[in-house]
Amino acid sequence: MVNAKKMISIVMMSFLFCSLLFSFQPTVSEAKGNVATTVHEAKAQMKKAHATYVTHVQKTGKLPPHATVLAEYKKAHHLYVQAKRVVQTSAGKEKKKYVSELDGTYKTYMAKRVIPYLNASVVFEGSTKARIAVEQAVADEDIDVLQTAHKQLQVYVQNRQLHAYNKVFEANIRQLFLGEFSKSKTLYDKYANDVKVYEQLLKANEYLEDGKGVEAKKALDVVKGLLSKLSDTFRTDLTNEYDTLLEVYNDLMTPPVAGLDYVEATNGALTLYFDIAVSSLTAADVKITMSLNKGEEQVVQPLEITLSDDRTMATITVPMIPQTDQEQSVVYAVEYAGSKVSADPFTISKK
Repeated sequence: MVNAKKMISIVMMSFLFCSLLFSFQPTVSEAKGNVATTVHEAKAQMKKAHATYVTHVQKTGKLPPHATVLAEYKKAHHLYVQAKRVVQTSAGKEKKKYVSELDGTYKTYMAKRVIPYLNASVVFEGSTKARIAVEQAVADEDIDVLQTAHKQLQVYVQNRQLHAYNKVFEANIRQLFLGEFSKSKTLYDKYANDVKVYEQLLKANEYLEDGKGVEAKKALDVVKGLLSKLSDTFRTDLTNEYDTLLEVYNDLMTPPVAGLDYVEATNGALTLYFDIAVSSLTAADVKITMSLNKGEEQVVQPLEITLSDDRTMATITVPMIPQTDQEQSVVYAVEYAGSKVSADPFTISKK
């Protein structure tokens, strides 16, 4: 009995061992199959990411949205990393082969093609958006908006952006990027003088408000040199603004000339009132005339001129008019700085 039981136990253990042995063989094969499948899927997705934009351009002649290609790139990158991990843990002797396949496909399609394309595509979409904003500002004849949009477009017309376009692998697609660069650069250059003039006019206006004549003149001189180079769209408005500010500048830099507001007259004396202080007043600065009884005006030579302390009033002594047998109506007038002001008439009684 004992021997029989031992025999049964030995047989059962042998059976279990064989079962485990045979059940293990399919697991190894399955793992190898999973590695191959995972590597294949990663390689296929990398090729798909590349085909996403190449096929779109072939069909439409236009670049696809950046987000579309980016989504396929992210999938490919994820599968590539995952496949590398699976290969490292489960590929066994074929590890080197699979790693070579993965890295070779990554280099060919991702590093050399998809990634340079995505870098260029980011620039392209930003450039297109900025260019359209400039075009809209021009269409609206809005120089304020143009200034902002033009500054944004400046970012996309530099050599580093051109370098990004030139790194695109496919020649036909590279030309689409370069076409956008050329279009944006042309538009940027066309309105560069308009924006510069506008900015200098803003500076000049600010300087004039602050009373900084020298700084304002420098800004206006820059504008003057560019007026002939302005676009047709903004030439008239910018030129008119320049003329206005130049007039303000000239008024600021020209010493103010006092104006004669009012004249009082008595026999033998005239009192002149000015709107601001005069620097000086001599007989050569004024012309005094006198009319008796509405007769012809006679020039009168002043005898003495005295200015008040604040120089806004002058007292001029003139020859006395003698009395006669008749009343005399007297009107004095004074010409100063191109204007003529008459005093109210007064009467000299008869003897």
